Amino acid sequence: MSEIFNKDSISWKDYYITVKDRPPRETLLTALSFFEKESRNSDKLFAIDVGCGSGTDTGELLNNGWKVLAIDKEKIAIELLQNKFNDYFNSGRLITKAESFENLNLQTTDFINASYCLPFCHPEHFKNLWDKINKAIKLNGRFAGNFFGEKDEWSKSDDMTFHPEKKVREMFENYEIEFFHERDEDGETADGNKKHWHVFSVVAKKIM
Repeated sequence: MSEIFNKDSISWKDYYITVKDRPPRETLLTALSFFEKESRNSDKLFAIDVGCGSGTDTGELLNNGWKVLAIDKEKIAIELLQNKFNDYFNSGRLITKAESFENLNLQTTDFINASYCLPFCHPEHFKNLWDKINKAIKLNGRFAGNFFGEKDEWSKSDDMTFHPEKKVREMFENYEIEFFHERDEDGETADGNKKHWHVFSVVAKKIM
């Protein structure tokens, strides 16, 4: 399973082009299925796609009737997203913002989708970022995303954030964890480099 480029030689523009046709993330689809089971009217729901990248998850949300704020620190990602979903952008269903983790301000939302972006937050800023995410999610709203574990091949990188399983679960003490999966295996990055992945995938509903 390919996710991202070799972190030491990453070109985000090349990455977005490489993965533009990938399917939506499993965590996103799982979260959407939980919303659907609750028979909640998606055209009244608002999602924030943090680290939206090439926009595949954003597109899935839009096509399912959601209003979406798509955020990425890379301006090229926002430009590609606006061009790809021009009709939604012009209608106001899609809002975009180019902003880094440390400057991120989040409004109240029904759903935050974080895909694979959170591990790329510098450890110095992670707690503040997570506090903002937690505060922004409404009661009965959801989070979906992925965290890198301590056995991940990149775990020695001091500019990325890694968590043991216990810490990941503690972060969701005010949530019902509806889906939790640990991936601990060899694989490849999006540009074909071999890599050992250690990833915790989470979908959780805020209950308090």
